Amino acid sequence: MERTWVRRPGIRLTIGVAALLAVGAAPAFAQGLYYREIRRDDRIYVFNIAANAERFEQAGEMDVGITKPGAGPNGETVVGDNARALQLFFFKHGIAEVVPDPPQPTLTMVWRDGKTRITTDNAYLEISSRVQVRFTHEDPSGNLSVGSPGGLAAGDDRASFRIRRAKFKLEGWMMQPWITYETQLNFPAVTGSNPGALLEDAALDIDFSKGRGTFRLHAGQFKPPYGAQELTSSGSQMFVDRALVTNSFFRGRDTGVAFWGATPDNKLEWRVGLFNGNGVTRTSNDNDQFQYNTRLMWQPNGSQVLNQRAWVTGALYSESDFESTTTPIYAVAITYERQNTFLATAGTTGANNDQKWHACSVDGIYKFKGVSVNGMYAFARRTAETGSTFDALGGFLQAGYLFSRRRFEVGVRYGTFDPSDLTARDNVKEIRGVFSYYYARHVLKWQTDFGRVETALPLGGSQRLLELRSQLQFTF
Repeated sequence: MERTWVRRPGIRLTIGVAALLAVGAAPAFAQGLYYREIRRDDRIYVFNIAANAERFEQAGEMDVGITKPGAGPNGETVVGDNARALQLFFFKHGIAEVVPDPPQPTLTMVWRDGKTRITTDNAYLEISSRVQVRFTHEDPSGNLSVGSPGGLAAGDDRASFRIRRAKFKLEGWMMQPWITYETQLNFPAVTGSNPGALLEDAALDIDFSKGRGTFRLHAGQFKPPYGAQELTSSGSQMFVDRALVTNSFFRGRDTGVAFWGATPDNKLEWRVGLFNGNGVTRTSNDNDQFQYNTRLMWQPNGSQVLNQRAWVTGALYSESDFESTTTPIYAVAITYERQNTFLATAGTTGANNDQKWHACSVDGIYKFKGVSVNGMYAFARRTAETGSTFDALGGFLQAGYLFSRRRFEVGVRYGTFDPSDLTARDNVKEIRGVFSYYYARHVLKWQTDFGRVETALPLGGSQRLLELRSQLQFTF
């Protein structure tokens, strides 16, 4: 038997609601004015939320509820879907039973570290935008018979401003703190060939160990676990941008799935992933092969928490030393990639050629009392569908020092790589120095670096480019 209270008592209910409003105005409206009463099996079930009543009628059970044994007009057990439903029930039946007001939902909003942070009872959201405004002056020199990078002729310099990156990011957790997500757009990345490059990150992370971080699933579009500097955000670099060898060996974001985790003592982190292997926001794979990546990082002293909310975060994925105090921060990692990708044959139109490779790298980082050192060495053996197998190798080493309460930093970088051992002269060398001012760490900073890039030419000599870069980054 069931009964819905809608007739004459409605007048009393209106008066009762008014009384409730008088003593606690916001709570009554916060739960709504819906009320329903259902009698079953000598129990009275009362509802203040329509969806709960409909679910009860279909399934015959309440997911959650407040039980009051013997509290009904004739000694029945009363079950309410929340405290407001019980208050309305007791008022309707003239029963002097005090029920505390239901707790109000938590909602806080703060701005901290460049992000607007919104917290509710069952969700957490961070909203941020990051912009890099860059000035670049290029002065090429060297072999006059060969054009310089970017189409410049030797002896012709060029100066320009550009928006290097302008990103909008949403990240946080939903339903449970161990179900996290991340989406990111980068507006300058849009090109005519791939408008979908606007979308950089779109990933969901589920921690099956429910907060312990020992076994997690990461799915969507994100950075494969290969190369520490590539995994480190472009906003957390010591220099204006990454080393040239990083851009040559590590190709950035892709779409796929990965598993990862860390040991409870924060000494070992592992990651394995499977990806399309053809870049960001593609509608399909470029062939029937996939890209496989693995990464294993060892932190001997366990000083940094490896179980971070985001896929890539923490002191080990930020190059300058803002974090160390009394304990050094250091780690070493090895990575591996197996890839088979579709490529167009050079110098032809419409002809296709697949290229597969095995690649590995080792990278490390050390930070203590403002000093930071990090570097990488990478090797790849590439085999074309038609053509010879060739090797590529390279690496970089950079160091910096933060001083004056870690507001200013000076640093130096040296990098080199050989794209192919089949070509006698094609290696590239990069050397740079940097001076940075951090008003609010990486949230608001101004960096200026100066360097020389030298590329050996097959016919002799070399092509040199002197480059001055100055960049303002702000996150809000």
